[in-house]
Amino acid sequence: MTEVMEAVEPKVEVKKKGRPKKEARSVEVICGEREYLLDKGFKFEWLDLLSTQYGFHKFEYLHKFRSFRCYRQENHKEKHVDWIDINNLSLLNDGRRLDQILLKHQDVSPKQAVIQYAWR
Repeated sequence: MTEVMEAVEPKVEVKKKGRPKKEARSVEVICGEREYLLDKGFKFEWLDLLSTQYGFHKFEYLHKFRSFRCYRQENHKEKHVDWIDINNLSLLNDGRRLDQILLKHQDVSPKQAVIQYAWR
């Protein structure tokens, strides 16, 4: 009886070429009116998309304006850089107007605005 010993080659992991993927960071959403927004048809996934596109790390909802304040981390400090109301956020994601907004926030000038709208 002869035993045949086969040489087993160790498996080598092949790394993909290209840029390493960024880690998915968590977005902080401060919202006291979550039930109201869900009843209107708002989807909180829209904020995740906006965060990855423009680099926001925090959103704060102000109900009287029906808007979110958008914050970025700059020099280890939070900085408010732009506003987005729930209607504009819905329109950017191929939705419809969600609510009538009677009290509007003061718009950021187009030169300083971070979020680029097609209609701005």
